[in-house]
Amino acid sequence: MPEHRVTFQPEGISVVVETGTTLLEAAQQAGIVLNSVCGGKGTCNKCLVEIAGVAEPQRACQYCVENELTVTVPDSSRFFEQVILEEGTSHKSLLDPPVQKFFLELEQTSLEDLRSDAIRFIEALNAQAGKIEEATEQVWEGTAHKGWVLDKSVLGSLPKVLRDNQFAVTAVCHEKRVIALESGDTTKEKYGLAVDIGTTTVVASLINLNDGKTAAVASMSNPQITFGDDVIGRIEFSTQQADGLEQLQKKIIDAINDLIKEATGKAKVDPQRIYEMTAVGNSTMQQLFLGIPVESIAQAPYVSTVSTAVKVPAGRLGIEINPAGNVYVMPTVAGHVGGDTVAVTLATGLGQRKEIDLALDIGTNGELVLGNRERLAACSTAAGPAFEGARIGQGMRGTTGAIERVHIKNDVTVSVIGGGEARGICGSGLIDALAELLKAGIVDSSGRILSGDELPQTVSENLRKRVVTIENQTAFVLAWAADSKNGGDILLTQRDIREAQLAKAAIRAGVIMLLKHLAIEQEDIDRIFLAGAFGNYIRPESARGIGLLPDMPLEKIQFAGNAASAGAKEVLLGCETRRQGEALAGQIEYVELAGRGEFQALFSDCIFFPEE
Repeated sequence: MPEHRVTFQPEGISVVVETGTTLLEAAQQAGIVLNSVCGGKGTCNKCLVEIAGVAEPQRACQYCVENELTVTVPDSSRFFEQVILEEGTSHKSLLDPPVQKFFLELEQTSLEDLRSDAIRFIEALNAQAGKIEEATEQVWEGTAHKGWVLDKSVLGSLPKVLRDNQFAVTAVCHEKRVIALESGDTTKEKYGLAVDIGTTTVVASLINLNDGKTAAVASMSNPQITFGDDVIGRIEFSTQQADGLEQLQKKIIDAINDLIKEATGKAKVDPQRIYEMTAVGNSTMQQLFLGIPVESIAQAPYVSTVSTAVKVPAGRLGIEINPAGNVYVMPTVAGHVGGDTVAVTLATGLGQRKEIDLALDIGTNGELVLGNRERLAACSTAAGPAFEGARIGQGMRGTTGAIERVHIKNDVTVSVIGGGEARGICGSGLIDALAELLKAGIVDSSGRILSGDELPQTVSENLRKRVVTIENQTAFVLAWAADSKNGGDILLTQRDIREAQLAKAAIRAGVIMLLKHLAIEQEDIDRIFLAGAFGNYIRPESARGIGLLPDMPLEKIQFAGNAASAGAKEVLLGCETRRQGEALAGQIEYVELAGRGEFQALFSDCIFFPEE
């Protein structure tokens, strides 16, 4: 098949691709990540590029290469690295990791002592670690004695390692199983990895298992985003492409390995000294990580393939820690409420008090958990696309150049991530803008932008000038072209407001459904935890002002940060916490919202904004 050279500007990077390759695919080969909110379906218009000799900008996902091309990629079409929230609140647990190390000085062999190496080793280990109950798990390609299980790989190396080190070695144990032998005393080098696999971002925390302290943190955007901006897009890619599932799994495994290199480099730790990894994410992200098909999650009745915790040897997954190390993937609640929600519940201590708490983790989707130690209920709502920039005309993620704060008085003042000129608006800025426009009387409770004589007399002339008509729809100018990186006005259109209303209505209706399910009143909620990057950056007063959050005192609203990551750390550090998480996953009552008439009615009511 003929091949053609495609050069991307302003980088000047060239790649050679076959006829019929889309510019989106060519950009990926060149290492240039474009916005692809719709997963390459050609519906979002976020990947527009300029092609030399072609009059109009073209959608990169739809334009196929037929000859040599020079393509200019504008900032507005690039996927910029967003500000990633790495830390979160933590409900402290006991330091009781599943990985233990024991330095053993064995009695050397002699004609008077002809015990086998394995028996000699286990006797010394038993004396050092204390007698434990007999092993109940099946021995697979190994041997067992006095409750300890030796893996086949350990048996194979045992004679040489013992004799090369004068019978002074360190045993690395995972619960009752000896997974590795190391020369000399390495008990001070014991690490684990907690990974939060978000739809948008991936955060890896390197933890010292001896003291529970974080040695290093590394994060990046989830590279699977090139195959779809949300879980539905990735599920479709996994089913429509012959090797789609394999591609998605490889992307996330490679990303985690890159984060391992970064974190261990920062902390100057040998990756072979990492013996345990916990992974949390929504149900789709966890199954893609494991290479398990996900199509059933997107089809009614939305059932995941696996809901219990999964343990896999690191070497089998290709995770570049000690290959004998264990990868623990959190249990899930339902097809759309995953291990990350269980982790958030653990980190916030939800379900451990008699008072009623509500946790909202608003990302690409919104997961909600409500209740106390007697009962907990959870649901998932499709709220994230608008709050993460998708379906908003000039929406973008929380990256440099995004408007994150809006204040309206006599005129408009905006705060831009990274300072300087604005390129668009992110979720926190969107909520701020809506709340301020409602207070100013420029937007009414139905969500309509008022204009002309409809505007209250209290609206200043500066604000009146910002109400404009663009392509037959009313819009409000947040930043004039002179203050814009893109050379044009940054607008909030009537269509954008409608999209935001749909998102906030889904969250609010979800909260009401959980209250009804548990027969609780809104006034009974004692605390609200806002988790996730989006939740951490919104102003509670603005979220309450547009009706996203219940009308309750602001002091009862708390930021939980990246609570999913914090929960993953707790599970890494504590066997008892791990058991609590597994119990919680079975205890949380899942409320499915899809297809329920009651939810649809509530959703319609929640479209409206609160009246002053």
